[in-house]
Amino acid sequence: MSSVLPHNNVAARNFLTPFKSAFTTRLDGSTWPHWERTWIHADQYFRALLRPGKRKSITGLASRVGADQERLERFVRESVWEPAAVQDQLRATVPDAMDGPDAAIIVDGMGIPKQGHHSVGVGSQWCGATTSVDNCQVTINCTLARPGADRNADQRTWPLGSRLYLPKEWTGEGETVYDSQQQREQYAQRRADAAIPSDISHQPKYDIAADLIERAVDADIEHACVLGDANFGRRSSFRERLRKLGEPYVLALETGGLHVVAESAPVLEPGPTDKRGPPRQYHTVPDDVDPEPAADIADQLEDDDWTELTWNEGTNGDLTGSFYRKRVRVCTDAYFGRVGEETGWLLLQRDHHSGTNDGEGELAAWLCWGLDESSLDDLVEWAHLRWTIEQYHRDIKQVLGADEFQGRTWRGFNHHMAVVMLTQAFVATHRLETGEDNGGFDSFEEVTRLLVRTAAIQRLMDEHGLDRTTAETIGTDMLRGFSEWS
Repeated sequence: MSSVLPHNNVAARNFLTPFKSAFTTRLDGSTWPHWERTWIHADQYFRALLRPGKRKSITGLASRVGADQERLERFVRESVWEPAAVQDQLRATVPDAMDGPDAAIIVDGMGIPKQGHHSVGVGSQWCGATTSVDNCQVTINCTLARPGADRNADQRTWPLGSRLYLPKEWTGEGETVYDSQQQREQYAQRRADAAIPSDISHQPKYDIAADLIERAVDADIEHACVLGDANFGRRSSFRERLRKLGEPYVLALETGGLHVVAESAPVLEPGPTDKRGPPRQYHTVPDDVDPEPAADIADQLEDDDWTELTWNEGTNGDLTGSFYRKRVRVCTDAYFGRVGEETGWLLLQRDHHSGTNDGEGELAAWLCWGLDESSLDDLVEWAHLRWTIEQYHRDIKQVLGADEFQGRTWRGFNHHMAVVMLTQAFVATHRLETGEDNGGFDSFEEVTRLLVRTAAIQRLMDEHGLDRTTAETIGTDMLRGFSEWS
């Protein structure tokens, strides 16, 4: 890649311009006094997130772009602009190089560890960042991804939506969630302090994910299927919503959880039985057909049943594994042999070593619906494209400070995440351009650093009259000497 990107502040403003109405008008089309100032602060917050620095506190962000700290803080904490409008525009402006028949919509939770108990939505829950139950916030994120043609690192990701999950304690629904009257009152005060709107109610994480997917589908973004880990794959209501949308899916399973039978197994209709007792109320399989989880099916396979496949090239060589697939019907109640209409491919990998929740030990399993004509190679590629959202989480945390927002309010947190998504999309746009020009893609962090370096060089040339060679030398030296960037 070229050491200097074709970028300056004009390019950033050109990228932001289509989002101006999202920052300057309400959803009903009305505006407010001093909306021009809101637009200025949006540009400042956006540029500040790109600047080097480990801590993305409001003090640090303001100092990096010479902004008034109090006004910038009000922009993110109190301003009336709608984060949903930014997300709508991101879905409406997906680059041509991002969507397509090999693209997939991915959903996943992102944990943000917290020390205290007053940040909106914080609670004791599973935190992917610490791989344990921890005190954290959780956002449900939705992205669009395309696989790299030759290298795993060349995957492309675009943000489609994000929403903060609120545990029931934070929405005041159900007295049984509180240990005492004192705890109920504490959470009532926290809700008030966080200014959570009265119409916000508790939603399970899988329902939030389904809502985000539905919005992406409504935006007519071309893609092949939906991907998610076992936290979504094990939820029958989540899978049912996707089927109602006509959305094919490849969802990870807990290998000892969901039970299936062969798709070819006979199914008994509801009605009278040959035995004494009430008639069947559900579709069932005969008594001699035993529903099985993925782990039991894998145990019965011989070595010759597995197929060795390579799906891409990783940093340490080819990514390979042993796979098997089988047409199955999902059981709705394994104990009584009840089955539903959900059929598809059960995909197994027996040498799975991921550090995620996709599998247990060395066996991983996925349920693939709506992809009946897809090859084994296609299913394997879809299953392993899900990792890209984990890379997305690392990028927006480590580079853009998604997890470093120090405010406690509902509006402030969602404002911060909306600009984080917007900034990620800006970097992704430049990553697409440089990758297409050079036959490969640098990492998100490398592109971000080049963007900042180029902007610094341009400023030295424009404001201090330096020639390019001198500006490049000084700009590079300052970034190296006054930040953690080398």
